Amino acid sequence: MLLKALGVSVSLCLATGHWASGATGNERSAKQDSRARLVAEVEARGLNPAEIIFPDSLTGDMKQWLRDNVETGPSPKETIERLLRAMTETDGLGLVYEPGHTGTAEEVFRSRKANCLAFTHLMVGLSRELDIQAYYVNFELVERFRRSGDLIVVSGHVSAGYGAGPGRYLLEFGAVADLEGSWARSISDLNALARYYANRAAELLRDRQVENAIGWAETATRLDPSLPEGWSNLGVALRRSGRLEQAEQAYLKATEVDPSYHVAYHNLFALMRLRGENEAAQEILSLLDRMENRNPFVYLELGDQSLAADRLEEAGHFYKRASEVGGDLAETWAARGSWALANGKLRKARRWLKKAQKIAPSDPRTVDLRQRVLELEGPLGIESTV
Repeated sequence: MLLKALGVSVSLCLATGHWASGATGNERSAKQDSRARLVAEVEARGLNPAEIIFPDSLTGDMKQWLRDNVETGPSPKETIERLLRAMTETDGLGLVYEPGHTGTAEEVFRSRKANCLAFTHLMVGLSRELDIQAYYVNFELVERFRRSGDLIVVSGHVSAGYGAGPGRYLLEFGAVADLEGSWARSISDLNALARYYANRAAELLRDRQVENAIGWAETATRLDPSLPEGWSNLGVALRRSGRLEQAEQAYLKATEVDPSYHVAYHNLFALMRLRGENEAAQEILSLLDRMENRNPFVYLELGDQSLAADRLEEAGHFYKRASEVGGDLAETWAARGSWALANGKLRKARRWLKKAQKIAPSDPRTVDLRQRVLELEGPLGIESTV
């Protein structure tokens, strides 16, 4: 059961480039003052640009590296391909994908480690220095779910693009495979900046730095009030600081700006249950089921509630759905094993247990299922690190 786990959203990401069709914004010269426009937008939101971190900023050393290692090609496409190789190949920067921290371009340049959003800030900054008007893109329909302590981390995917229409070029870095170019939508520099702040808020929450997380999340919501991830992460931080009413308002704001943003509904469910408002919590869970989202933890929760109420057929449906959308999670298979035990199907329970143990033998649901099966049938002969 997800007693404390709340969802936070971050942008996740094989370094490749590919052409993809689809409309983007108008082509502009990279020498136009993109930073001045962004600074003006920041000021218009009542924020002091001097207090804002602009994650695509380049240092003198970075500009010198660019001059020394990336020769301008006969076309922007060739130039950006050369830049991508220089950033990712071992005789260049040799960037390595690491999802744990959303660094600035400068931090990535120094550490040689980046998640996809950090990579994109570096790519956009370097491309524009080469007079190539790269821009940010967000891949819709890309979501991954994982536990991090008592948080459910929901990861999306951001990258860089160049060009427009059938000639649009998308650059990739990280651990997301089989992306469709049609999923990519260009986003503004301001939106990308807000995503940086929302990501950092989620990472601070993971590190239990709640008060710091509040500040970063609040800045994300001020930079781009239409970004649901900012509001949802702010709600998580407020909830963890004990400000339940404010947390609820932040979650509701997330659903207002994006009625399909299931993470905020899941967080509302957890908040309602914390308050003992079980009827409201159940209504939210039912809504999440109707939304047909791909969050396996929602289906695990629905299955748990159905199993506790002895609605075995219903529980089986939800657990099956959890394993369909979260087949890489041990707990989805362990949940199916628990359902099999509840139905007296020990052979099936063993089969689901084996699947769970192959993925994560120390997962709490897997450990619990293993113990119950052992008590019923004796040793399984399955190796385990538990």
